[in-house]
Amino acid sequence: MPHLVLEYSGNVREAFDPAVVFAEIHTVLSAAGGFRPYDFKSRAVRLDTYAVGDGSREQAFVNLDIRTFAGKSPATRAAIAEAALAVLTRAFARTMSETGCDVSVQVTELDRASYARARSRDA
Repeated sequence: MPHLVLEYSGNVREAFDPAVVFAEIHTVLSAAGGFRPYDFKSRAVRLDTYAVGDGSREQAFVNLDIRTFAGKSPATRAAIAEAALAVLTRAFARTMSETGCDVSVQVTELDRASYARARSRDA
């Protein structure tokens, strides 16, 4: 834990490397949220079918959902969201300047009782 799901519209201007962006996000979230770097499970999803607003002009979006177990204080969750947002606004600066773009971050708390997983044995 945590799981990071980065979704972005197919019209972003940057030819970004998700691994580079995630490496920076993992670093800042480890500091802001007390996560262990090796616990992150991150993925990026480019969406080529999407609708933003009324479609009257070119619009883009970038959204990061940070899924973690409940228990972090509201202040810590806010710090996590702001730290990730700072990374994303830098990573997608060109898209933000050339399109109508929303970059957003959501910290989603998972209910530990309803979360199940299986792990391979540590070597």
